[in-house]
Amino acid sequence: MFEKFYFDLLSLKTEMQFRGYSTSTQKTYYKTVKDFLEVTGKEAIDIKRGDIIRYLDNNLKLLNINTILVKLNALEFFFSEILGIDVAENIRKYKREFKTKDFLTKEQLNILISSVPMRERILYEIVIETGMKIEDIVVLTTNDLTLKEGTWRLKEYEISKELATEITNYIEKNYLENYIFTLSNGVDNILGNTARHWLRVNTKEILGKLYTFSDIRHSVALDMVKMGDEKRAIKYLKLKSNGTIRQFFKRAGYDYTEK
Repeated sequence: MFEKFYFDLLSLKTEMQFRGYSTSTQKTYYKTVKDFLEVTGKEAIDIKRGDIIRYLDNNLKLLNINTILVKLNALEFFFSEILGIDVAENIRKYKREFKTKDFLTKEQLNILISSVPMRERILYEIVIETGMKIEDIVVLTTNDLTLKEGTWRLKEYEISKELATEITNYIEKNYLENYIFTLSNGVDNILGNTARHWLRVNTKEILGKLYTFSDIRHSVALDMVKMGDEKRAIKYLKLKSNGTIRQFFKRAGYDYTEK
C-alpha cells in the first residue's frame, strides 16, 4: 500500500522541507496524510470531500477536536498545495476548543491588595485602575502625580482620589523626592523583574496560585467586557481594535461575542 502513495508522500515531504516547516510539523503532517491515504485506499484523484470528513469523524472518537483540526490542516495542505485539489478546503464542521483560562475575580483582587504591604498594594492598585504595564509603573516619579481642576492624574492616567491619597501618604511617609517605588535602601529604582517576583510570591501565598501582571490587567478588562463596556476594556489594555481583544479572550475560553 505504501508504494502506491510513495511519490505523493515524497512530494509532501520535500515541499515541507523546502518551506522550512518544523520537524514536529513535518512528522505530524506526513503521518496524518500517510494514514489517511492508507485508510481510504483510493487514488488521490478519486478522493471526495466525504472521505475526508468520515476519516476525521472516525478519529474524533479517540482524539480531541484540536488534534482533529491539526489533521485537517495537514490534509488541506496536502491536497491544496501538493496536488492542487480543493477537496479539503472550507471544511468548517470542526470547531476548535479553547481551554478556559483562570482569571482573577474582583474578590480575589480585593483579597490580594488587602493582604500585602503598602508598597505592593499601591503598585497593584495602579495596575488595576490604569492598566499600566509594570515597566512604566516602576519608573514613576513623585512629579507624575498631579491634581488639576479637581482631577487626580498619574502621568496621563486619571485615578481615583482614594488611590491618589494612598500614593501621597506613601511618598510623605518615606520622604520620597524622586521615584515613587524604591528598594529597601531607599535609592535604587525597582526593576520590573523584582516587582514580578513580589507578585508571584504574593499570589501564591495569598491566593494559592501564581498570577502575573498581565493576568491582572486582562482580568480587569474581562470584567469590563462582561459588563458590556468593550470600548473601555480596549482603551484600558491600549489596543487598537476590538478584533484583538476578542481573539485574546476567545483563545482564553471566553467568547463573549457569541449570542
